[in-house]
Amino acid sequence: MAFFLHSAWLIPLLPLLGSTLISLTPLRRSRAASGWTAIALMGLATLLAIGLLAATAQGFALHDGRLLQQEPAAHGTEPTQLFHFPAPNLVQRIAWAPLGSNTLAMGFYVDTAAAALLAMVTITSTCIHLFSLGYMAAHPRQSRFFSFISLFTAAMLLMAMADNLLLFFMAWEVMGLCSYLLIGFFYERPQAYRAAVKAFITTRIGDVLLLLGLVYLYTQAGSLAFGSEPGAIFDPALLARLATETGLFGLSHATAIALLIFCGTIGKSAQFPLHVWLPDAMEGPTPVSALIHAATMVSAGVFLVARTFPIFTADDGTALAVVAAIGTFTALFAATVALAQYDIKRILAYSTLSQLGFMIAALGIGGWVAGMFHLLTHAFFKALLFLGSGSIIHAMEATPAMSALHRKDAYAAQQSAQDIRNMGGLRSRMPWTFWSYTIGYLALAGVVPFAGFWSKDEILATAFKGGHWVIFGLLAVAAFLTACYMTRQWYLIFFGSYRGEQPLPATNPERSADRPSTAAHQHDEPHHLNQGAHWHEDPLLTAPLVILASFAVTAGLFNLPFGGPLGHWLSSIWGQEAAAFSLLVAAISLLIALAGIAAGWWLYRGAFTRATEQDPLAQRMPGLFQLLHEQYRIDALYQLSFGRLVALLAILWAWIDQQILARIVSGIGVVTLWLGKLNFIIDDTLFNDGPDALASGSVASGRQVRRLQTGKAQDYGVYLFGGALILALLFLYLWK
Repeated sequence: MAFFLHSAWLIPLLPLLGSTLISLTPLRRSRAASGWTAIALMGLATLLAIGLLAATAQGFALHDGRLLQQEPAAHGTEPTQLFHFPAPNLVQRIAWAPLGSNTLAMGFYVDTAAAALLAMVTITSTCIHLFSLGYMAAHPRQSRFFSFISLFTAAMLLMAMADNLLLFFMAWEVMGLCSYLLIGFFYERPQAYRAAVKAFITTRIGDVLLLLGLVYLYTQAGSLAFGSEPGAIFDPALLARLATETGLFGLSHATAIALLIFCGTIGKSAQFPLHVWLPDAMEGPTPVSALIHAATMVSAGVFLVARTFPIFTADDGTALAVVAAIGTFTALFAATVALAQYDIKRILAYSTLSQLGFMIAALGIGGWVAGMFHLLTHAFFKALLFLGSGSIIHAMEATPAMSALHRKDAYAAQQSAQDIRNMGGLRSRMPWTFWSYTIGYLALAGVVPFAGFWSKDEILATAFKGGHWVIFGLLAVAAFLTACYMTRQWYLIFFGSYRGEQPLPATNPERSADRPSTAAHQHDEPHHLNQGAHWHEDPLLTAPLVILASFAVTAGLFNLPFGGPLGHWLSSIWGQEAAAFSLLVAAISLLIALAGIAAGWWLYRGAFTRATEQDPLAQRMPGLFQLLHEQYRIDALYQLSFGRLVALLAILWAWIDQQILARIVSGIGVVTLWLGKLNFIIDDTLFNDGPDALASGSVASGRQVRRLQTGKAQDYGVYLFGGALILALLFLYLWK
């Protein structure tokens, strides 16, 4: 076990090495070589992460280079409001930079929570890397793609292991850069690069506030290092002082710092009102969607709150109340929007928004274990669903109708291939995808015994037993809607008759009627235009689905809410009190899931015999359905408010730039030019012509004086007489 603790630093380094090798060596010229290199290094990182989790779970720790084993703490079965920050199993720091009288250290801080996250991220990312090898095989920039996703994963792993919030933030920002590069990977399409810019700017809003929170915390604590010892940010004496002293806007320091930190989570985890970037992020390749929604990016925001949880619990409850309110609202809000979407990936995107809301709400009501547990299980079945959607899209794009449309407009063909109205009956054509997707769907819906049931049930149980009745009720409605819209999607994809022979064509808003097709120059999702080869399932695509499906079934067993070999296992290794099992809450949770499935089946059974048919919900509630389909028109509201404000500020700044700054710069240029000319005159006159004239005069004088030296005695006598005569005259007339 000492090997895994000593080698923990290799976990983020291996994918970083893969990104570096692909970017800077001839390896990038071979798509297969770059892909397999990235996969192999991710596989090694996965083995190290699993070994590290096993070592930390058994209590092994490195202290001063010595391997120690501590007995896991005994925990009861009754929930408690107390949170105990997990003790570190590995702390490695080096002096990084002098900072006043202190020295800023950087390094790794690994505890059981970080180890569990590392295992989840590496397993999920390895599956996504393997899937990408088949999915991106036809794309000319496949090597660059693997370089980006390897760097993305390395940043997430480094963030999980960071020993302080500054290093955490640095890795956090690298992820922001990678998300921009990957969402806009198909940069030939205006939709893609606009989505990338939108994601980058929206998340920067939260990141700026997060950075302010870190600066605020440093001014109060003098440190950003994780830990509970004196000098660290979770020192009980420091937290007590932060909770009692008043700071910004009359809030305690703890409340203000916690809320600023939470703003980073709102941006990164796409919580309301900064949620608008995540659905548009579907413009990136499907493996990128899986990576963002499962292994990296949005998970980072939840982990930020979990990592800094002692600060949130230090105040009078204000910060956690805000966290719970935003999480609960986002969970319900996103679930309603998902009911009225047709794009298979966009439905899953709003599902991610909703599930992130569940996690945030759980943390807000004090359910740290429940929120972290759902973070881990959700990653597996959400990655499974996104990769499953990629397998479906991959097959749909190879059908004759989509291939014909692709030759006219590549982007419209891709959108049509992602429209669930154009699918149907795929369970017999894609059996591996069907069964794995069904497992992910049931896990997300919360059906026992799949992973999502156990983690979502623990969130509901935490709300129920804590007396948070409003939150429990709203999350229960969101859980019902989740089961309903996922049943809608599942049924329309895999059941009924296939509707893709006469698909509902999508339109490309960037193409005008008189512009020639640019399909030949666009590089959208990989296309396989061999019409006789469609409906095949590539082993490189199905193998990751099978692996993730196994975790979607079994991941919930690692924290079963009752006794047994794995009962409360995560709670135990994290050092937290385990929640007691409630048969009533479990029954309610299962009934909610089954009711949502039944409602979805009843509404959509027999619907969409043709792709052009109207949605059953739209028939019953056309106005509400249209509002939900347009995502409550929040994007339009932002465009009318902030968009116009930014445009107005841009116009104002352009006027200032042209009329004031440009004239100032021009005036400075004129003055500088005049000073240059003056300097030239002075330099040329005093420092060039003057010394030259003095030198020429000295030479001429020397020549004349040299003529006096004749060597004749009579000449020298004349000189002596003349000199004596001059001195005599001077004496007689001037020096009397």
